[in-house]
Amino acid sequence: MMKRYILTAALLTLCTTQIWAEGTAIEGFELSTAPINRNDMDSIKRGAKFFAGTCASCHTLTYLRYDKVAKEAGIPTNNKPIAINGVTPPDLSLEASAKGVDWVYTYLQSFYKDTSTASGVNNLVFPGTAMPAILAPLQGEQVMVEKPMYDLTHHVQWFDVLKPVKQGSMKPGEFDETVTDLVNFLAYAAEPFHQEQQTIGYWVLGFLVILFVLMYMLKKEYWKDVERHRE
Repeated sequence: MMKRYILTAALLTLCTTQIWAEGTAIEGFELSTAPINRNDMDSIKRGAKFFAGTCASCHTLTYLRYDKVAKEAGIPTNNKPIAINGVTPPDLSLEASAKGVDWVYTYLQSFYKDTSTASGVNNLVFPGTAMPAILAPLQGEQVMVEKPMYDLTHHVQWFDVLKPVKQGSMKPGEFDETVTDLVNFLAYAAEPFHQEQQTIGYWVLGFLVILFVLMYMLKKEYWKDVERHRE
């Protein structure tokens, strides 16, 4: 039984530290941390507008049908996804919760040229993806390097594995901000009431602290009478 647990743990570790691309395992591949701020409504609204203009033609946001931010951005609620290479694009309402914001952020950044695929591109995080590199005109064209640059802990991220070969319409910093806004909006789409829930959580914790103090004081008063009767 113990050997089985050890083997399972080893396999899970192996799966989490390798990403397959072009049939080659990239050991030590790590997802980049998405620098989002769920409380930054300006960023969320910018991401919503970008989604409306770039992503909404293929993807839907079913659970944001009545959301104010989505309506203001002009995201359609009755569009039908168009199949790409025989694959229907998924609804992205819960994508940030299902995959994680770091996964989505790294995925959007790590498309690269691959002539062996039908779309002519591939992705480090999701090899064989049917999604075309719709952000390439903004980011530019990338290719895989022959020997990735590992850090001291033998880990690499997407920018260690890919190198730009053609400049897009945006500078790297501008593109990163755009992707950050988009991921921030998708995080909002998955949890529209995150900020309210967080605020309520703080109030609940504060109430419990006050209640604890009151209960402790009440307990002290009761025990005064108990000790007096014992004497």
